[in-house]
Amino acid sequence: MEILDRHISEAEETLSAAAGSASLCTVSRSGTPMPGVKYPEGAWVALRDVRRAAAPTGDIGAAVDALRAQWATDLARRTKVGSGADWIAYLTGGLDALDELADRLVSPGGLTER
Repeated sequence: MEILDRHISEAEETLSAAAGSASLCTVSRSGTPMPGVKYPEGAWVALRDVRRAAAPTGDIGAAVDALRAQWATDLARRTKVGSGADWIAYLTGGLDALDELADRLVSPGGLTER
């Protein structure tokens, strides 16, 4: 889980930098599209979803695979119906974070088994 914890920490730092001193609730309720904040928020949420899904078994690879499918389906659906930029950025950020984690799991220094 060390690799996952590292990715979550990096995503949280990126999200904090993007949001500045504003809380996510304040940003979301502002009524102004904020894709620059929603993208790192999606990454952070997706990675935390992996932690939650992998907790019972410790199988990060299986959790990533299942969540990648879910986030990709959600992104395709939201894109098809013309959802706003915030939704697309949020889901793209999550999917990108899952893809990056999946790549690290099979690369040198990551988990070599899936």
